Amino acid sequence: MTTLLVAGCGGDGKSGERSLNVDGDPLLASLQPYLSTSEYGLAAEDCAVIYKQRQSCQMQDIAPLGYDIQGDLTPEDIAERLLVSHHWMGDSFMDVVRDLPQDVLNLFRPLNVIVLSLDIRPSFYHTDTASIYIDPRYLWRNQAEWNDIYQQQDYRAGFTESLPFLAMQRYVHSNGEYVTYSNSYDANVNNWRSKSEIAPGLFNLLVHELAHANDFLPPDQLSVLDVTTSIGRNIQLMKGHWIQTALQQTHGLSADSLQLMAERYFGGASASTTMSPEQAGAAFEPDGAADFYGYYTGAEDVAMLFEAYMMWREYGAFSDVAFTSSPTFANYSCDDLIIGWGQRNRLAQKEVVPRARLVSESILQQDLSAEFASIESVTPVDLPYGYGWCQARTSVMSARYERVYRQEPVPDNSKRYLDEMLRH
Repeated sequence: MTTLLVAGCGGDGKSGERSLNVDGDPLLASLQPYLSTSEYGLAAEDCAVIYKQRQSCQMQDIAPLGYDIQGDLTPEDIAERLLVSHHWMGDSFMDVVRDLPQDVLNLFRPLNVIVLSLDIRPSFYHTDTASIYIDPRYLWRNQAEWNDIYQQQDYRAGFTESLPFLAMQRYVHSNGEYVTYSNSYDANVNNWRSKSEIAPGLFNLLVHELAHANDFLPPDQLSVLDVTTSIGRNIQLMKGHWIQTALQQTHGLSADSLQLMAERYFGGASASTTMSPEQAGAAFEPDGAADFYGYYTGAEDVAMLFEAYMMWREYGAFSDVAFTSSPTFANYSCDDLIIGWGQRNRLAQKEVVPRARLVSESILQQDLSAEFASIESVTPVDLPYGYGWCQARTSVMSARYERVYRQEPVPDNSKRYLDEMLRH
């Protein structure tokens, strides 16, 4: 079976010491159960790192939450499967989890383990462990906690250096105000965060990673898992039931040129062709992806569609996507990223709606016809061509928006800003 490591990335260690994260693979050497009384402690620790030996967790040792527990999950059920490198990470995580809606708590059912460690960046899901690994930058609350996090650069950042465009994405309220807050510590602007400031970004991340978990182990298939083999083997045998399989068969993406560019942009693959921001946007707009990242793998296609829907449902968030120029100089600002094509409320694009609905209904096991009728009632709006990425945030005002909101934009150096250019 081919191992799938979704969105793994990392950085270099400090000179003279063993790196804690190499090309997205964290060392995970300091894990312990968040609850000292957890009956899954040792099995969870073994499972979390078994992929490093190219092995998979055995069902007889640890099975997904939804296999062991029938019915609704509780926050306490989730805490039982939580591993941490620092106890504060679990505290911050559980503070948000306890406020999640019941149907989001139930999205944890396909998981074996949830891992929070100082050396994870960014987050990922792994099919050999049926577990999610969470970047602690989404969790810190003060300087002391920030200092516990291993400071590393996403190694994928270099993949975009020779490309003529950057693919941008953000979630905003209808007045253009950011939904999420910065994940980077700043002594002057962002030196502490409350639970309410952590929650939107962590929710965004969780629904993305939980989409992967429910894609590879669909909710209606948990009861038929084979307890005599590994979780990875179970997942592979379920390929015909994967949500990404149904999505590709019913509403497949057609822009092959964007797939090739995504392999280069996110995976570092070589490519003989290139595209301008305008060309990328022209190929993207009539296709059905929620975000450029959806062209990287079928799993990311599913996760970005579900993420966009859930951010709309939970926060009333509008999804902005754009292809901008790629600066040729250092220390550029967000307004040096000039928009060649962009769109607000991409989720409501007519080609995106049926794909997002298929994914969301499959994951949530709900009829969402009323919700998607509401989404379709809001027309996507073009981001202004030639504007800077940040400038465009508050320049897009339909008549509907102007009638309700008249307020000053939030400065782009504020803490209310998600500062991750690369996806989860």
